[in-house]
Amino acid sequence: MNEIKHTSVVVDVSHLSPDGWWLGNEKQHVAKGTALGTDYTETLYTPTAQGLTSRFDRKTQTWSEEIEDRTATPYFSVEGRGYRLTVPDGTVPDGMVTTPPPNHDPSTQAVLYEEEQWRIFDIKVGQSYWDESGHEYVVSDYYFELSNECTWENPPAARENYAVRLVQGKWEEVEDHRGKEIFNKAECLQVELVEELGPIKDGWTLTAPPTPFHEYQNGTWQPSTDRAKKAKREEINAWRFATENDVRATVIANDTVWDAGPEARMRIDSTILAGVMPPYWTDANNQDHHGMSIEELKQVKAAINLQGFVIHDKQRKMKQEVDSLESFEAVLAFNVG
Repeated sequence: MNEIKHTSVVVDVSHLSPDGWWLGNEKQHVAKGTALGTDYTETLYTPTAQGLTSRFDRKTQTWSEEIEDRTATPYFSVEGRGYRLTVPDGTVPDGMVTTPPPNHDPSTQAVLYEEEQWRIFDIKVGQSYWDESGHEYVVSDYYFELSNECTWENPPAARENYAVRLVQGKWEEVEDHRGKEIFNKAECLQVELVEELGPIKDGWTLTAPPTPFHEYQNGTWQPSTDRAKKAKREEINAWRFATENDVRATVIANDTVWDAGPEARMRIDSTILAGVMPPYWTDANNQDHHGMSIEELKQVKAAINLQGFVIHDKQRKMKQEVDSLESFEAVLAFNVG
């Protein structure tokens, strides 16, 4: 604490900050009966070199060792905002940068410190850009950097069956058949769905065959009478199989309607083979015939065999008729049955 003066005097003093840091030397007039304020001391300090300073301890009335005066030392945030230290022994906070940012126009540019260096970004906030597939985005980041897979250029409108793609920084049209069916030229029944951009596979076409019986020749689908006849013969075979295995099939023998389906034929065959008749045999109308003989059952079997021959003969004649047809249309129009 400074002592009270008994006479008015002018003294040499060191000016102190509230924290005791040296602010400079000057002269002060102290009136009789008063003392210097706490922001002054008559224990003078003079820096030994420019840029050095010391701190006065008011309790011990001594000066600390000299240090570099870092007051007003500039530092910066990674976004380039400037700050200064406010005390001589201050330290730059973690995450701050002491290297000043490069010259730039803050109204159109932003700076960012990363990977030990400053970078300048043109401010593009609100501006549209497009990815390689033509999808539009809007810049929302001050530190936006356009990737090589994007462009500032608006993509052109694509023609039908085409899409635009960014290729080496330029928009190009690429065939786009995604979601469409393609057909194998070698076998028109083979169909696939296009999932990728670009031309369709070799040996395939986007044009659907008019019928399953066409063949691709000379750049177009041509009707094939041979394919149509083959398919019609397969249809006849299917008719024969279905007719011969119809569980509802019946025959007439001895003025009675009898079941003639696959299961009925098996029962008849096994009974004739055994040579022993059951007490009765039930007809197709669910009427029981008591005392029916093996010979009578063989007559039912004969009627079934005749019906089988009729089916066989009919399918042969249908195939012969199909083979005799000359036009593709006539083959398709042929009615099986």
